[in-house]
Amino acid sequence: MRMEIGMKILIIFTGGTIGSTVKGDWISTDSATNYMLLDRYRSETGDNETQFDILSPCTMLSENLTNTELNAIIESVCTNLDRDYDGIIVTHGTDTLQYTAAALSYAVSGTKLPIVLVSSDYPLSDSRANGAVNFRAAVEFIRKKAGEGVFAAYKNDDEDRTNIHSAARLSMHRECSGNIYSIDGEAYACYDGSVILNGKYKKSTPAKGVGAAKYSDKPCVLTVECRPCDSFDYSLEGVKAVILRPYHSGTLNTANAALADFCEKARERGIPVFLVNAASGKTYESAKLFESMGLAVLPLSAYPAIFVKCWLAVSMKKDVKEFVEKNISEEFCE
Repeated sequence: MRMEIGMKILIIFTGGTIGSTVKGDWISTDSATNYMLLDRYRSETGDNETQFDILSPCTMLSENLTNTELNAIIESVCTNLDRDYDGIIVTHGTDTLQYTAAALSYAVSGTKLPIVLVSSDYPLSDSRANGAVNFRAAVEFIRKKAGEGVFAAYKNDDEDRTNIHSAARLSMHRECSGNIYSIDGEAYACYDGSVILNGKYKKSTPAKGVGAAKYSDKPCVLTVECRPCDSFDYSLEGVKAVILRPYHSGTLNTANAALADFCEKARERGIPVFLVNAASGKTYESAKLFESMGLAVLPLSAYPAIFVKCWLAVSMKKDVKEFVEKNISEEFCE
């Protein structure tokens, strides 16, 4: 075992806003910001003992994420799990943070090593940017050995603390907002100068991760977001799974005959139709028809995590319904 002089953390840089600078009228990736982040951390904290090793398997604006970058990030993490690190930090853009976070969770679920994704709402040169404090929170979370597995550290613009979320529970961004939340509103922990665990966080037992499984270039997942008067005339050609995203109360227009016809066509083709974020307990009577329509109603979970889980099942040639309904990385909150 190495002598405890200081921590040793692997940083995997992937670009994103936290790895970008403003060039004229555009925000573009810039590898020089990698060192800006580390220099700023050193100067603000006085921590000159922690050793940071650096990898950069890809450089992208995260909206351009494909299976190629996702696979490269996962492989970089997986190949370094058993090396002499106290933790791993992955810098990432905010647009697709939830997807990569979920994919990493499924890959390394059950690991004892803390892995924290860090992003920024503005380039680091902007005084409004939260990237530096998010990075500091990640380092302190690793230092305190406060958790095992994959997390995401992010300070919302209307809060004084940095929340540390379970990576498989990140919900989609709200419209026109950069803030990040856990699907049930309960982060795993927070950082406000010290790391504080959240006693309301609902734990579950994670399964062993799937390792560096390769994601295919075609997820084969159809996502349908509910809206009034939808004709549900979506093609099911090449589709392996459907995800229905309901209204905020977890309801669907089950009086719409087109929905029932669509579900029947999917059932005839052996395509599971998953419903995310359906309400538990007392709910509206429209939910009475969920079972007869053949919907696979999932426990409370975030849409990005379920999308990635379907994609992973397709890529691994698993039975999609069976695979998705099993908890892997605490993605289910109930």
